[in-house]
Amino acid sequence: MNIYLIPYTMARHVVTALPVGGAALLAWWWTLWFIVAMGPVLHARGLWWSQAAEGAWFLANVATAVAFASVLFEGSLRRRALRWRFGFALLAAGIAFVGAWLAWAIWTPLLPLLGGQGMREVLADTSLVTLRYRLPLWIGAGLASGVGPLCARGLQRLLSERWGVAVDPHPPVGGWTWSLAGRSTFQHAGGAAAGSLLGAAAWHALGFYDWLQGDLYLAGAAGALVWGLGHGLLVWGIPDELYAGWVRVLSPERHGLRIPIPRADGSPAERFVGHFPRGLDLWLPAARGVAELHASFVVDEHHRYAVRGLSVEPTVVRRFLETIDLRYDPQRPAPLETSLRMEDQILLGPEGETRLEFLLLPKEEH
Repeated sequence: MNIYLIPYTMARHVVTALPVGGAALLAWWWTLWFIVAMGPVLHARGLWWSQAAEGAWFLANVATAVAFASVLFEGSLRRRALRWRFGFALLAAGIAFVGAWLAWAIWTPLLPLLGGQGMREVLADTSLVTLRYRLPLWIGAGLASGVGPLCARGLQRLLSERWGVAVDPHPPVGGWTWSLAGRSTFQHAGGAAAGSLLGAAAWHALGFYDWLQGDLYLAGAAGALVWGLGHGLLVWGIPDELYAGWVRVLSPERHGLRIPIPRADGSPAERFVGHFPRGLDLWLPAARGVAELHASFVVDEHHRYAVRGLSVEPTVVRRFLETIDLRYDPQRPAPLETSLRMEDQILLGPEGETRLEFLLLPKEEH
């Protein structure tokens, strides 16, 4: 995936889910192929596993594919070197694989003990696939698919922040926390578990209700696909730090000219707009209602953008159902400012003669 091809629109929230869902679907297909094509060969050589382990193979393979695809997708967006890209992805996949099997090893002996005396024989049956008794396996595999990427991303942060290893050209913003109350930990654990629950619901609905299909073959595909899509939507999204803010001129004078707000290294900056002949980042003619020092565009270390009104001349920010006047009030100790959103328009001058636009574009445009 290329960040240059992902615009800063609502669609960017869906882009992460597509490759992760596709990887989960491929894991389902590979599991079936391995059991059907390689099963007789291994069975003839005495290397076959028990029927009870087939479900665990399926869940472990899907969890591994989901974790691998999530971290690999992030590495491709951040332009990570191939050795780091596949190294972190394989680490996440290995942790997810082991975690899914660990969940199966813990739950399988406990299952017969949870039922009454009359249910033990039923619960010990390896062909029992009812969601009521297999749901903990889905949740355990889902948690494993989230813990794997969490550990991989945590290691990347430690390498970058503690040991100064240049892993990413565009490193993540902000510190890392291993606290259970940390936002990243909650997103990975909660989002991964929710994704697997959605997959389990799709698997159960398509496998056991005739009015949908009642086909366990299609149910496995649907469960894997929904699991991957849910994981991609909830666990890790494309961060704003991969985009840079720009100011574009929409007025006839200097139409189409645009300047970046952050510096080339991504550090905080303030860009000044006016018609003073020297020292401004964006010069605009005074004949179009622009003051000597009219406004400035600001970005902080957390990639939050804002515009400030520095002149008593009108400075208006317009967006959908909202208009903000930022003209400077001499009685106030500081100028007014407001946060910026994609495609906000800034009007300068008494009649809005000069019109600017705020854009968020991939950093590779810088």
